[in-house]
Amino acid sequence: MEKVRDLKIYGSGSSSGGEYNKIRIMGEGRINGDINCNDLKINGEGTLDGNLKATNTVRILGEGRLVGNVDCTDFKVNGEGEVDGNLKAEGTVTIRGETDIGGNLNAQKVKVQGELEVNGELFADEAKITGNLNATGDCNAEIFTVEGGLTIDGLLNADVLKINLYWPCKVHEIGGSEITVKKSGKLSFLGLKNMVTLGGQNELTVDIIEGDNVYLENTKAKVVRGNNVTIGYGCKIELVEYKENFRQDEKSEINTNKKI
Repeated sequence: MEKVRDLKIYGSGSSSGGEYNKIRIMGEGRINGDINCNDLKINGEGTLDGNLKATNTVRILGEGRLVGNVDCTDFKVNGEGEVDGNLKAEGTVTIRGETDIGGNLNAQKVKVQGELEVNGELFADEAKITGNLNATGDCNAEIFTVEGGLTIDGLLNADVLKINLYWPCKVHEIGGSEITVKKSGKLSFLGLKNMVTLGGQNELTVDIIEGDNVYLENTKAKVVRGNNVTIGYGCKIELVEYKENFRQDEKSEINTNKKI
């Protein structure tokens, strides 16, 4: 794409979609139509009213709304970002601030420092959430780490799952190989939309947890299944089913446990 022109919007302006090399919006800019470019940088406020395909990196420094689907190598937000469609990144999605995804999120790595909302499913080799995650669909990763809180309406599935509970967490179902849930202290991020509603006891509420090796603290669950299950402090479990080893903290409540 070396021969195509750059697009630069300084101050306030608009342009049509098309094929570009580099796109820079410095101030307030709007682009109408689908875009194919090498990379895009929004520094200020920018709106793209169409699908975006970027060979390299999409950067939002400030506020950016991408109305269509986004396909890129890396996606970075430092401020507020919004993608109305699906977001697909061959490399890393890095969020520092707040970002809403209207569809699915698919990336090799997802790194969040702040708040991420996915109104669909999340797929990643590795996801690290420092802050808060809301997802309406399933979340799948090889390694999934949470320092903060999360709400997932579907299945959270990861080979290695580590959750440090700073805020209330709610998941429909959890599956994996190594599952660790621990209570932590308080975490504060300025600018998070849900800071007021995140108050309350830092505990995990889940219907079903199923894994090979499971360690839980501050967890309320209907069913926990695993080869080796350790129920630590502050848990309320209706049923525990285990194949090899089972341990329970004396300050946790379990209605029934049985070896299968």
